[in-house]
Amino acid sequence: MKKTKAIILTEIISPYRIPPFNCLAENEDIDLTVFFFAETESRRSWLVEKQKIQFNYQVLWGLQLGKAYQSAPVFLNPDVIHQLWKLQPDVIICGGWHHFTHWLALVYAEMTKTPLLIWSESTLRDERSVSNIKHKLKTWIVNQADGYIVPGKAQKDYLVDLKAREDRIYIAPNAVDSNFFTCETQRYRQQKPVWKEKLGMDGCVIIYVGRLIDEKGIPELLKAFTKLSGNKQVTLVIVGDGSRSQNYHSYTQQHKLDNVVFAGFQTQSALPQYYGIADIFVFPTRSDPWGLVLNEAMAAGLPIVCSDAAGAATDLVVNGKNGYLVPMGDIEKLSQALQILLEDESLREKMGLYSQEIIADYTPQKMAQGLKEAIVKVSNAQNPKRS
Repeated sequence: MKKTKAIILTEIISPYRIPPFNCLAENEDIDLTVFFFAETESRRSWLVEKQKIQFNYQVLWGLQLGKAYQSAPVFLNPDVIHQLWKLQPDVIICGGWHHFTHWLALVYAEMTKTPLLIWSESTLRDERSVSNIKHKLKTWIVNQADGYIVPGKAQKDYLVDLKAREDRIYIAPNAVDSNFFTCETQRYRQQKPVWKEKLGMDGCVIIYVGRLIDEKGIPELLKAFTKLSGNKQVTLVIVGDGSRSQNYHSYTQQHKLDNVVFAGFQTQSALPQYYGIADIFVFPTRSDPWGLVLNEAMAAGLPIVCSDAAGAATDLVVNGKNGYLVPMGDIEKLSQALQILLEDESLREKMGLYSQEIIADYTPQKMAQGLKEAIVKVSNAQNPKRS
């Protein structure tokens, strides 16, 4: 049986994407190659263990346009059409539409009538500041595709709003190696008092993991933390780095928040130590396509306090069951949700267990299964762009 030759075009080599791509490459009927626009970009400090990559890939020559740290770069890889022509794929999976490289791939797909899948994590919140012209352009691009891949409900709703046919939308749920985070976190949690003493922490620990930028809601988090009753017996651990790091350090010094700990960037392998000492995970983002740290924290068995602006919120956080959803930017509601959990240990434990139940279905294997279904359905369709 002839393998279906599939090429995925995506931005950079992400440690989170390696497990599902490995799973997809294991399929006997899929011949997978991944085109990366670059190895990394200026906003990311990820440590990528390339020895774990078990799929074919190329890092395309190209340019990153944009100012370091201030905004997401725009990628231009002029050689993408030549590389696609060399490999002659049966299906192209385009990881978005934001880069010039995506548009070049779209041109190739149109020229050669190659089936095209758009893999999108955008949500309706992305439309808040989009002009009418940009909206029409996105609608046009979406309608050039033969099918679509999304991680969850919010992303599906967005594509339907852009006039995508609902029967051509396939779910490939975003996933991390949940077993790793569950097992490793439990190992550290068994010695939680020892680790907390080493790190000089008392009482409950609230943890945030992510980039240190305003878009992640850090200003709201720090303000909410000052409102907590008895916050002197609570430690807020902020894991990550970013362009606003110094500003947040200054804020905590000015407001005498001695129990806010900045742990800096931590590799994936080091994160379970921090999840292991934590009691609550908080994710107050103002905008996020998904938020894979939610997957990690849930696998680690933590209750979640999350803003409704996270793309994963409607899929992963069941309000009142495994945590609380709060309106984006609402400092009072954020503080109240944290306070409820701080005062009830049994509730934290119950919600943490429910987090693990929910996330058990979000695996690299399930994600690869969704990708495979989309690839097979689109490649087998007769004249898909006209059906």
